[in-house]
Amino acid sequence: MADILDTHELYNRLKSGVNKGLKIVNIRSKEAYDSILINNRLRSLKKRKRDTTLEMGNSIYRSYKYKGEINQEGVQVKCAEIEIIEQEMDKCEEELRLIHLNAQKALGSLKALAKPAVIAVCECGAEVLQGSRYCAQCSKKIEVPEALLKK
Repeated sequence: MADILDTHELYNRLKSGVNKGLKIVNIRSKEAYDSILINNRLRSLKKRKRDTTLEMGNSIYRSYKYKGEINQEGVQVKCAEIEIIEQEMDKCEEELRLIHLNAQKALGSLKALAKPAVIAVCECGAEVLQGSRYCAQCSKKIEVPEALLKK
């Protein structure tokens, strides 16, 4: 009968470990997917900024070369466009930061949930964790009320 209980305990621990592993993979894969989407958007914004800056430079050069003056209104329009692009880039950076922060919080709470509580102390002085029937240090069978084992 004790072997059946030990097998059942082993099965439950294995199941718990697999479930925890799946949750970690889920959190990390969502973090990676969301990060890829934002990084792609960021890459696109950086290209738009480069292109807009290049257009502004070319416009200034052509204006000065052919008219002998710089079109300040055109420069202001391009500067405003670049400012908007930079603000969008800042938002993307903030989104990335939040994605990583939320993933860390989710992993932290998962670790906190997975940490078993100490329910007793063995004669050898080692702490006995919730769900344990044997001491992890001396392997002595622990006599703990069933209610504490499942808590």
